[in-house]
Amino acid sequence: MLYAAARILAMSSIERVVTKKRLADDDAPWVYWLARPAEERIDAVEQIRREHHGWTNGTEPRLQRVFKIIRRP
Repeated sequence: MLYAAARILAMSSIERVVTKKRLADDDAPWVYWLARPAEERIDAVEQIRREHHGWTNGTEPRLQRVFKIIRRP
């Protein structure tokens, strides 16, 4: 069974690289990650997500403008 792993290289432009490997390969990255504790795997996914969205040093995206202010009694 084959699986594809995508790796994005950061250069002047984004180039997508796909490598096909067999699940039985010893050097498969998933073997490493399955050996890691669940908390570490979740932290790694969160870091990748923040990098993908460009969130660094606590600068999370916000609304560009106020859409509508609702006054409640």
